[in-house]
Amino acid sequence: MTDSVKQSVKPAADVYPGHTGGPRSQAWADLLADARRWNDAHPLAVGATGVFAALTVVAWLAAIGRGMPFPLTGLATTLGAPDAPSMAASLLLARGPVQLLVDEVLLLLMLTLAEPRLGIRRTVAAAILSVVLGVGVGLAACGGVAVLLHGTQAVARIRFALSPLMWGVGPLMAASAFHRPLWRRRIRLVGYAAVASVLLFGGSPGAYCLLAGALAGQCFGVLLAAADGRGRAKTADDPLHWRLGTSFEARRVFAAVALVLALGPLLASVSPTHAGPLSPLALLLGPGAPDEGVLARCLAEPSHAGCFFQFDLVRSSMPGAVLRSLLPTAVMAIMAWGLYRGRRLAAWVTVVCQAAASALAVVYYLVVPAGFVPDGFAALVRHGALASCVVNALPPAVFAVALLMSLRHFPMRTDRARLMRGLIGLGAVWLACAAGYLAFGLLRASDFHPAASWRDLVAELPGRFVPIGFLSHTRLRFVPVTPLASAVYQGVGLVFWAAVLVVCVRWMRDVTAGDDRDRAEAGRLVEHGGESMSFMATWEGNRYWRSPSGRSAVAYRVINGVALTCTGPFGDPGEWMTDLREFSRFCAAHSWTPVFYAVHRAQRDALVADGWNALEVGGEMVVDPRAWKTTGRKWQDIRTAINKARREGIEDVLVTFDKADADVRDQIEEISEQWAGDKALPEMKFTLGGVEELRDPRVRILIAQDASGRVLGVTSWLPTWRDGRIVGWTLDFMRHRTDAPNGIMEFLIARMAERLRDEGLEHPDVAAEFMSLSAAPLAGMNPQRDNTAPDGTMDAGTAMLQHAMQLMADWMEPAYGFRSLFNFKRKFQPSEEPVYVCYPDAAALPQLGLAVTRAYVPSLTAGQALALLRTLQR
Repeated sequence: MTDSVKQSVKPAADVYPGHTGGPRSQAWADLLADARRWNDAHPLAVGATGVFAALTVVAWLAAIGRGMPFPLTGLATTLGAPDAPSMAASLLLARGPVQLLVDEVLLLLMLTLAEPRLGIRRTVAAAILSVVLGVGVGLAACGGVAVLLHGTQAVARIRFALSPLMWGVGPLMAASAFHRPLWRRRIRLVGYAAVASVLLFGGSPGAYCLLAGALAGQCFGVLLAAADGRGRAKTADDPLHWRLGTSFEARRVFAAVALVLALGPLLASVSPTHAGPLSPLALLLGPGAPDEGVLARCLAEPSHAGCFFQFDLVRSSMPGAVLRSLLPTAVMAIMAWGLYRGRRLAAWVTVVCQAAASALAVVYYLVVPAGFVPDGFAALVRHGALASCVVNALPPAVFAVALLMSLRHFPMRTDRARLMRGLIGLGAVWLACAAGYLAFGLLRASDFHPAASWRDLVAELPGRFVPIGFLSHTRLRFVPVTPLASAVYQGVGLVFWAAVLVVCVRWMRDVTAGDDRDRAEAGRLVEHGGESMSFMATWEGNRYWRSPSGRSAVAYRVINGVALTCTGPFGDPGEWMTDLREFSRFCAAHSWTPVFYAVHRAQRDALVADGWNALEVGGEMVVDPRAWKTTGRKWQDIRTAINKARREGIEDVLVTFDKADADVRDQIEEISEQWAGDKALPEMKFTLGGVEELRDPRVRILIAQDASGRVLGVTSWLPTWRDGRIVGWTLDFMRHRTDAPNGIMEFLIARMAERLRDEGLEHPDVAAEFMSLSAAPLAGMNPQRDNTAPDGTMDAGTAMLQHAMQLMADWMEPAYGFRSLFNFKRKFQPSEEPVYVCYPDAAALPQLGLAVTRAYVPSLTAGQALALLRTLQR
C-alpha cells in the first residue's frame, strides 16, 4: 500500500474526533445538524408552509365536524357570481390531501429559493403584491380572452378556485432577478412553462391569476435589482436572457417547449375546465371525435355567438381510442427527449407533427364548419371561428418554424440504414393492420350496423390510425355491435401506434446506445495510445472506422461526401501507418473522399510518400512541464498574472466536472453561455470542445476562483496515453467571465504547468512529458514551410486552398480571434509543431474547404455570415 493510500485510510475515531459512537450514528447526527442549519437559514419558508398546513388541517376538521363535504369543494366560485370569501379562503387552504401535499412541496421550494435572495421583508412584499395584482389582473385577463373568443357566457359559469401557490410564485420570480443569468433564465423558463401549460390547455381563471402573479413578481424583482444598482439583473439588458449562446442550452429550451405541447392532450383531458386557448386543439389530438351535430345545431340557432368556444369536445370514448390518443403523446415526449440529446430525426418528427397539428386546427375551425353555415366565411368570423383558429393554429406553427430554422442545433443524425429499417417495419405493420381490418369487415360485415360495405370500410380506414376521431366521424358510416368487431375496430390503430412508439424508442435508444458504445470503444483505444489531440476522437458527433485487428481506429465525419478525420489514427501505434491506407480504401468503397485533418509530421510524410497532397493548417504549441520556469524578461507577463492573482486572493482549483460542486458546474455553464452569447458567430465544434465535452471524468478542469467562490475562468485539459500511461495533457476549453481580471487565463495555464512540474518531481515515474496548448484553428499557417505536392512543388490547387483558408481565417478572426489566440499562446515560449490537412485529389478542394467550415461551425446561418461581413465592411 502506498503512502498516499495509507494516509487516506483513517480509523473511525480519526474520522469523527471526539465521537464515541459508530460512523452511522454520527452521520445521522451530522444530517440533523445540517437540517437545523437549513431551517435557521429559511425561517420564512419553513414557517409559512407550516402555517399553511396547520390552517388547512384545522379547516378540514371544522368542515367535517359540521357535516360539510370533503374535499372542500365549496371553496370554488364563478366569475358570473364571484364569492370573495371563497376566493380568499382558497388562497389559504388546500381542498384535499393531494393538493396539500403538492402545494406544500412547491411552496416550500419556491420560498426557499426566494428568501435568501430577497430577505424576509422583500419576500413578504413580493408575495402580497403578486397576490393582489395577480388576482385582479388575472381575472380581468380571463374575461378579456373570453370576449375575444366569444365565450363570455361559458367562462362565467366555470367553477374555479385560486391557488395557495400564488404566495410563492411571485417571490420566486422576483428573486430570479438576483440570480446569475443562466439560472435566471432557467427559473423563468421552467416557471412560465408550467403555468402556461396549465393555462393554455386547461384555462381555469385561477391559472390566469397565477400567470399574472408571476409577471407581477418578476417586474417587482427587476425594480428591486435596479434600485440595488445591479444593472446586469435587468433582463432587457441581459443578452443571456433572450439569446441562446450554445447549442446545448438551445436544445434544453426546445425540448421543454416540445414536452409542454406533447403533454397538452393529457393536461386537457384531466383538466376540470376546458376554457384554455389551446384546449380545443389538445382535445382534438385526444380521444374520441367531436360531434358535428351539436355544432351544426348551435350554428343553426338564432343565438349563435360563442358556438366554437362552447362546443363540447369532451366525449365519451372507447378504451382503445383513449389508449390510441395517449400513445402519440408518449411518442412526442420521446421526441422531446431526442431534442434534448441533439437528434436531427427528433427535430424533423417534431416539426412535421406540430405542422400537422396546426393544419388540423385550420381544418377543424374553418374547413369543416363551412358546410354548416349558409353565408360562408363571414359567418365563421362572426361566430368566432377565425379567432379560435388563429389561437389554436399559431403556437404549433410558430414552434415548427422556429425549430425548422434551428436545425443546426441538432447535428446528431440517425443512421440511414437504421432509419429505413424502422420505416419499413412501420409500413409493414400498417399494411397488416389495414388488411386485417378490411378483411374482417368484409368477412363479418354483419358485426357492424349497418352492415359494412367495401366502400364504407375504405372510407373509415384513415380514422382507425389517426390519433383523433376527427376524420372518421365527419360522417359516421357504421358502428361495431359485437365484442370482436369492437376489438378490431379499436385495436388496429392501437397496434399501429404501439409499433410507432416501439420504433421511435429504438431509434432514439439505438442511436444513443450505439454512440455510447462506439465512443466507449474509442475511449478504450485512446487510453492504449494516441497523440496530443487524439482524445478529441471520443467526442460526440464522430463516426469510427476500426482496423481489422480492432486494436486501432480512426474518427471521422462525413460532410458533403468528404470523410474528414478528427486527427490521425489512435490505439496501437504499430498500426497507424497501415490505418492510413486501410481507411482510404474504406472511404473509396463508400464513394467518400478521405481527408486527414490535423495530423502531425510523421503521418503527413507517409501520406505524401503515397502521392497525397498536404497543407499546413496551424501550429500546435507544446510546453515541456519538466523544464517549466518563469525567470527572465520574456516571462514578465506570466509572472505579473500569477502575482496579481495571488494578491487578489484568486486560487486555482483542479477538479473534474462530475466531482465539482453543483454551484461550480452551474458557473462553468454560465461562463460558457456568456462567452458564446457575446460572439457574432455560433460556438465552434469539431476540434474545439464545449461544456458537453467537460463532462468526461477523464478530463481535468482547472478553474480560477476568488475568495467568495465565484468562478472567474475555466480551462480543461485532455489526457494523452502511451502504453496505458498518461504522458501529456492538452488544453481545450478556455473561457472566462467578461468582467474577470486581466491575466486570468495566463494565471491558469501557468498554474497547470507548475502543477504538472510538481507532480513529476513528486512521482517521476508518472511525470507528464508535455503540455500542449493545442493549435488555434486556421492560425499560425506558415507558407514558408513545406506545403508541397509529392514532386516537391506546390500545385496551383494547393496554393488556392491555402489562400482560401487564410481568407476564411481572416473573415472569422473578428468573431473568434484565432490569430489573437495563437499569439497569446506564444507568451508561454512553446515549441511549435505544425499540423496538416492531407487529401488525395486536388479536384476535391472545394468540397474540402466547405467540409472544414461546416465541421467547425455546423450551426452557422446565412444571416450570421452576412452580419459578420457587414461588420467587416465597417
